[in-house]
Amino acid sequence: MHLVFLNQYYPPDVAPTGVMLEGVVRQLVRDGHEVTVLCASGGYGGQAGRTTVPPSCGATVVRIGTTKFGRGTWLGKLLDYASFYVGAAWQLMVLKRRPERVVALTTPPYLSVVARLGSRLRGADHAHWVMDLYPDVMVAHGMVGEGSLAWRVLARLAAWGFGGRRCAAVLTLGPDMAARVGGYLSGARSPVAEWVPLWGGEAAPGVAAAAVALRRARGWGSDEVVVMYSGNMGLGHRFDGLLAAALAMRDAPLRFAFFGNGKRRGEIADFMRAHPECRVELHDYAPAEQLAAHLQSAEVHVASLDPAWTGTMVPSKLQGIFAAGRAVVFLGSADSSIGQWVAESGGGWVLQPDDGPGLLAALAEVCQSETRAARGAAAGVFAAEHFSQALNIPRVAAILSRDP
Repeated sequence: MHLVFLNQYYPPDVAPTGVMLEGVVRQLVRDGHEVTVLCASGGYGGQAGRTTVPPSCGATVVRIGTTKFGRGTWLGKLLDYASFYVGAAWQLMVLKRRPERVVALTTPPYLSVVARLGSRLRGADHAHWVMDLYPDVMVAHGMVGEGSLAWRVLARLAAWGFGGRRCAAVLTLGPDMAARVGGYLSGARSPVAEWVPLWGGEAAPGVAAAAVALRRARGWGSDEVVVMYSGNMGLGHRFDGLLAAALAMRDAPLRFAFFGNGKRRGEIADFMRAHPECRVELHDYAPAEQLAAHLQSAEVHVASLDPAWTGTMVPSKLQGIFAAGRAVVFLGSADSSIGQWVAESGGGWVLQPDDGPGLLAALAEVCQSETRAARGAAAGVFAAEHFSQALNIPRVAAILSRDP
């Protein structure tokens, strides 16, 4: 089969959607399929044109020249999106070999529409790998009101993109997202929304020693219990409860370390200025080459997702944390995919973001080494069984390439 993937990002760009896509592309090539990826030339110095990157992958990668206004303004972002839509649609039309299937990811939003239209014109079918669900993300952001005219138009557009008798598959990242996407799939010929979790990095020799060295370099004492938040600090994440707990437990042997960036980073910086007596520190993202050791350098991790965002996306940070054998304090809905996985695995604690007493009780348990070790071991077992690259990449590839 000749599959054509549409996504704004692809390596060497480090955006997670592109990194995950590359693993699936490699698998499809190994399975004997021909693969073409239509992506933007990117902000990493890539050039527009047809290349095979990396050569060992065997896929054709067409890098589309787009505007690069960035995320500073809404107008700039929309122009970047529009230029990619136009470029992707044009490249899809002029491909020499007709695609059998056009597969859309969700960066930028509503690539599903391009996939359905383009596949129809080229005599192909279409499939979708949903990583962010629109317009639900926009509702969670507060950009549009559910039930408003704008929401109704955008919801119908989403349903149309996923729909039609030529839709071969709609794949999502977790059970909560599959349930939400199912609301857009109607009609006897519509596919059933499926889900496969994303995957974390595999453990490598020497990571434990590297984690110890990293702790030492950061000045973290061997008697300290490090509670780490690592990743995006966007609007969908909540830090108020965790910072209040850091203040309440300032005399406990806990260090709260935040790594990342995003619109809520300023809340942490403001807290640190107001409460210098608390052991709270703030850093940029950890380098990619240090990620495995970075995740192991903390005793326990925190993940958060505002309940309003449940089912609109499934953050992938849990996979890497569990693969590192570390437990997670999850602040979010028990009905979310992360909440379900943490509860099922026994690899952490699941709390509502505003459950202050519950968070203090969980952090008191975090201070107990035997409890931490047991939950971390459970997390590692669950990661091996559910978040393995060796298992999930072939599952995704099989769903997106199966016969209609």
